[in-house]
Amino acid sequence: MFKSLPTMLWVIGATVAVAALSPAVGNIATTAPAAPAAVPPPAAPSAAKPPAAKPSAVVEAPVVIKAGTTKLGPVAVDADGLTLYMSVLDGNDPSKSVCVSKTCLAAWKPVYVKKAGVVAGAAVSQAKVGSVVRPDKDIQATLNGWPLYRYAKDQKPGDVLGEGLKGTWHVLSPEGRRLR
Repeated sequence: MFKSLPTMLWVIGATVAVAALSPAVGNIATTAPAAPAAVPPPAAPSAAKPPAAKPSAVVEAPVVIKAGTTKLGPVAVDADGLTLYMSVLDGNDPSKSVCVSKTCLAAWKPVYVKKAGVVAGAAVSQAKVGSVVRPDKDIQATLNGWPLYRYAKDQKPGDVLGEGLKGTWHVLSPEGRRLR
């Protein structure tokens, strides 16, 4: 093919020179450079919900029944200082709640108990606090057996606007006795 080494070196050198000057001739086995890869469009929002975040531990506080002061003297109050009431239509031996109608529940809010239970606060005996299962299967706090309620019109600590209403509703002492 080539008669001399110098000729062969000249042919190789010329090929390398041409390859360096012309990218298309550089590597016969390759084709023209590929077009840059297309960037995929952003993904459309998925209808699937993202994985739920791990729920934080919800700390449930117990219902606290303690003593508070009103113009009527010492009374049973909740943790916020709102006066607690009993109804003479309910029972305390055994505990029984009869306030179940929408009308009654709109004015008299039962003191509901969750898993954390009921605890005695200042000047209330733990032996006097408890709970009862209501007819609607919710659990209601009791004091000395009486189911406990808050009056909807009492807005701040010391209010006793529900005392004596309809001759049925009364404030309780911290010992769980009807005050009047």
